[in-house]
Amino acid sequence: MRLTLGADRVLTEQGWEQNRIVEIENGKIVRTASGSCGDYHCHTLTLGLIDPHIHGGDGFDVMQPSVEAMERWLLRLAESGVGGVLASPYTGPVEVMRSSLEMIAQVMERQKKGEAPGARLLGAHLEGPFISRDRLGAMEAQFVQTPSAETCRKLLQGYEHVVKEITLAPEEPGAGEVISLLKGMGIRVQAGHCNATYEEGLSAFESGVGAVCHIFNASRPVLHRDPGYLTAALTEREIYCELIADLVHVHPGVVQLVRHCKGPDRLMLVSDAVPTTNLPDGEYEDNGQMVEVKDGISRIKGGGLCGGGTYLPGAVKNLISLGAPDCQACRTASENAMRWLGLPYGLQAGREALLTGWTEEMEPLFVLAGGRIHRKEQAS
Repeated sequence: MRLTLGADRVLTEQGWEQNRIVEIENGKIVRTASGSCGDYHCHTLTLGLIDPHIHGGDGFDVMQPSVEAMERWLLRLAESGVGGVLASPYTGPVEVMRSSLEMIAQVMERQKKGEAPGARLLGAHLEGPFISRDRLGAMEAQFVQTPSAETCRKLLQGYEHVVKEITLAPEEPGAGEVISLLKGMGIRVQAGHCNATYEEGLSAFESGVGAVCHIFNASRPVLHRDPGYLTAALTEREIYCELIADLVHVHPGVVQLVRHCKGPDRLMLVSDAVPTTNLPDGEYEDNGQMVEVKDGISRIKGGGLCGGGTYLPGAVKNLISLGAPDCQACRTASENAMRWLGLPYGLQAGREALLTGWTEEMEPLFVLAGGRIHRKEQAS
């Protein structure tokens, strides 16, 4: 299939370029050139939004494996403006986490063969099970595992090609050997659900931990005499930081703090979306827990937050509303995650065409993924 996308402006590595077309053939970029007319037109064209931390949404739960349900969800994501994801099994029974990895592997293979549309499934991000019992967030303590290379191998066996990233608490005894194992496998490691001190954080970053999971959430707090590992993450230039930008998980003022500390290339917007994300307000049962959705925000009984309140396009708009240049906001939701994960990105000829088209008001209009156009107005 050959098609041409036209845009009033295109975000390239050099910045905005006006009146450009992008030619695509068989899902690959052929060239970019001057012009604006194409098979599909948008005001703004950027690299596809990439969410490396997402557990579900629209009623789908990555921990309740169903290939058919996942493919419907990926289609809905693309129709909502999301180009690609790392599906994120979270701390649970090892056999359930492995079942989720099996589902992810099957859908990845079907997309590779062109048999499944939707947002590109780039792999898996395991949030746990080697986390701190002191910083569980919405996780359940009974499923937390003591870090060990042996347990990690059992968890990953057969799915080493699927898992791209793991979140763990690097201060836990045994975490060092897990980090070494994962580094040797080429799997990215980030600190999260973590109670590490400032010094433990510095040591973890020196040992190969390269990012922080949903900064400020389920984490040791920053205090002026006990700065914690988050201070090390904010001041160490090369460390990436995930941020849930629904403006509820993190106060807008703190969003600004993180943005200014990490600059334009080390901040990664994530949704941390859960099954109740994008559902109407109301009460739902999720894995035996009652979850209330109010004003789009999901909370478990007792009022604790249990997942992000918006998919990535909403997070991009929120960042822009706080004064971030739109080019930077788009990059924090696209190429920064790809760079962190070591995956190819850009508008160069020969690259996979993974693109998001926007209206002038920065509402997502369509996603090109897997050689297919997914249009927002088709969402059911």
